Amino acid sequence: MLRTPTNFRNHFQRGQATLEILIVLFILIPLIFGGIELSRGVAVRAALDSGVGVMVQAISIDPSPSQWSWAATVVQQTVDQNVFGSAGLDPFVNLEAYDSSGSAITDPKNTMQNLPYGAGFCLVGWENFTPMIPLVTLPLPGHIRIQVRHCGVIQKIG
Repeated sequence: MLRTPTNFRNHFQRGQATLEILIVLFILIPLIFGGIELSRGVAVRAALDSGVGVMVQAISIDPSPSQWSWAATVVQQTVDQNVFGSAGLDPFVNLEAYDSSGSAITDPKNTMQNLPYGAGFCLVGWENFTPMIPLVTLPLPGHIRIQVRHCGVIQKIG
C-alpha cells in the first residue's frame, strides 16, 4: 500500500485553506461594507426627510426669501450632520418647489412669498449618495439619488 508523504498532504491542505479564506473574504468583505453603506444611505434619507419637513413647516408660516435661505441652510446642516457624516455626499442638497398642480416653481426663493393663503406647494429635496464598497464598482454614474418630498399649505395671511 502506497502512502502519500505527510508533508505533501499538509502543503495541499494549507493551499486549500488559503483558497477557502480568500473566497470567504471576497464574499464577506463586500457584504459587511455593503451593510454599512446601506445604513449610511438610510441615515442620509432620514436626515434629508427631517430637514425638508422642517423647511416645509417654516415656508408654510413665512414664505419670505430670508426664510427660504434659512430653511435651505437647515436642510443642508441636517444632512451634513447625520450619524455617519457627509462622506460620499454631494456638497449641496438640491431643492425644488412645485405648486399644487405639480408645476415647477422656477424661482422659489422669490416666488413663494407671492402664493396666496391656502395655496398648496411641495418641496422635493435630493442628495446624490456614493456608496464606498471595497471590491465592488457601481455602474456609471456611480451614485444613488436619495429623494424626499413634503407638501404644505401657505398659512400666512397678507
